[in-house]
Amino acid sequence: MYWVVSIIPSEALDRLTEKFSQVGVVRFTVAEVEMVNPQSVVSAGNQALRVEVALNEEFLPPALKVLEQLRSAGFDVTTHVGQLSDAMRTRTGEMGPEAI
Repeated sequence: MYWVVSIIPSEALDRLTEKFSQVGVVRFTVAEVEMVNPQSVVSAGNQALRVEVALNEEFLPPALKVLEQLRSAGFDVTTHVGQLSDAMRTRTGEMGPEAI
């Protein structure tokens, strides 16, 4: 299981949603974020979106390909991937890969 966090420009959200849907990724979280200059704690004033999604192993390569396609289309996309040791869907009580 993997946790993928990407920062994308807001104008890329519709394309991301469409492409994710085509590869079977239909549940993900999106939040507005404000970009901060690394040399300063002062906001650069740039808005972006943070996209977070938990994926089972078979969905990771297609999801990363979608994010790479956005980058290739000229969108500024930053992606971080980490492993999840466990997952739980609190509504149903499902655990592990079934929860995702």
